[in-house]
Amino acid sequence: MPLTVIVIGCEHSQGLSKKDDRPYNFAQVNYLGANDGWKSDKGACEAVGLKLKQIAMSPNPSLVAEFKKLADQFPLQAELHLDVDPDNPSRNIVVDIKPLQG
Repeated sequence: MPLTVIVIGCEHSQGLSKKDDRPYNFAQVNYLGANDGWKSDKGACEAVGLKLKQIAMSPNPSLVAEFKKLADQFPLQAELHLDVDPDNPSRNIVVDIKPLQG
């Protein structure tokens, strides 16, 4: 089932770590989601509006290219299609984006 959100962009990082030159390659989608605030025994935050949220994305070059094609359209409402993260089966990652016509 896709996640329908207001996408504001993505980030793709690739290179070698400063510490030990180990390669890295990861990406994430930035989107607006409900600001749910928080509540604990010692306090609470009553939030109104939206806040920046992030979800991991496949660093596949073709998916990164799809986001680049949409660069001048952000923010846009879109369906983010999810699949199991092959590096961490307990979480999902974005594997496709489908803009919705407003």
